[in-house]
Amino acid sequence: MSHVCRINVLIAELQEQPNNRLLPLEGVSIIDENLKRGFRVVLVKGVAWRTWHAFIYYCYTGIVNFANLRSQSTSDVTLQQRPHCSPKSMYQLARKLQNEPLSQLAFRAIETRLCATNILDEAFSKFTSRHDAIREMEIALLLQHRSAPTVLQGLPAKFQAVAMGNLPHAASALTALYQQITQIPAQN
Repeated sequence: MSHVCRINVLIAELQEQPNNRLLPLEGVSIIDENLKRGFRVVLVKGVAWRTWHAFIYYCYTGIVNFANLRSQSTSDVTLQQRPHCSPKSMYQLARKLQNEPLSQLAFRAIETRLCATNILDEAFSKFTSRHDAIREMEIALLLQHRSAPTVLQGLPAKFQAVAMGNLPHAASALTALYQQITQIPAQN
């Protein structure tokens, strides 16, 4: 394994159960043994196969391939031959594993995929509400695109959705947007 990922991946022997749940046969003793050796054991739940596949590929090669955001209208035809995943999913995994270089790569991938047509959906998303650094970056981009027709037309609907309780997670984005707007000097 390359020096890029310093996480030891442990795969315990697993036995498939009738209800499709996998149970470790020797999981507890293997974890105890690795803790004695000084390895860090991290339990990470809720990670999609594509994200794990892209992560393992990154660990071995130092290369990570990101798909487009769902809010983008283009497809990823060229990525089908290499493991790839959502930059949002990889950002979450990298943060959980405290892998700052990978987290920064995913952050930049998210940033480069944002434009006037998708910034509203992304800035007011659940994902953005969970990550302060992402929210700050997206609010700054939203302000850059504030004069774009798609933003001018879509922003009132987002405000209404937050006010009606349809986007309760987006209150922090709305607050951050207001705070940034009040700091912009008036244009004559």
